[in-house]
Amino acid sequence: MARKRKELEPDTDVNLIPAMNLILILIPLLITAMETLKLAVINVATPQIGPSSEVTPPDQAPDEKPLKLTIALTDRGFHLYARDQVIENKDDPLGPTIPKKDGEEVVDGKPVPGKVYDYDRLSQMLSDIKDENPVEENIIITAESHIKYRYIIQVMDASREKKEGDKKKTLFPNVVLSAGVA
Repeated sequence: MARKRKELEPDTDVNLIPAMNLILILIPLLITAMETLKLAVINVATPQIGPSSEVTPPDQAPDEKPLKLTIALTDRGFHLYARDQVIENKDDPLGPTIPKKDGEEVVDGKPVPGKVYDYDRLSQMLSDIKDENPVEENIIITAESHIKYRYIIQVMDASREKKEGDKKKTLFPNVVLSAGVA
């Protein structure tokens, strides 16, 4: 019996055109999606844990306490502390330093009347404190646990600089976020 040899079929090339078309469509789509995604970075510091790395001898200790300016956000408004003491509200000594004011807040794209934080008054008060302490650049921001993040960001913006007409006055550019208000 004679066997017939099977002829080998020639190799066929893989059709890459569908894969190339898919990539050709995906590249502009991904570039467009990345263009709509905006990232922002906010420089903040976290509080240091532990004793100070530099211990000053008592004879070289400064006469004045450090400013240690702190803003605490609560439901009622802003509480300001300087040199470990509360900056009191003259109208209501037991209330916040800057109470919330009547106004409108935008929620889900709709204006809602109610009590809102007074960022202009905060910025003005911080400007006055900066005039008294021109070399100080640090500020500590703390908030109650249920305060929304956008309010903390707005406080950071108000504490970093104040707009005076066309000019901007630098207030406290070094922001430190601290644990919540007890």
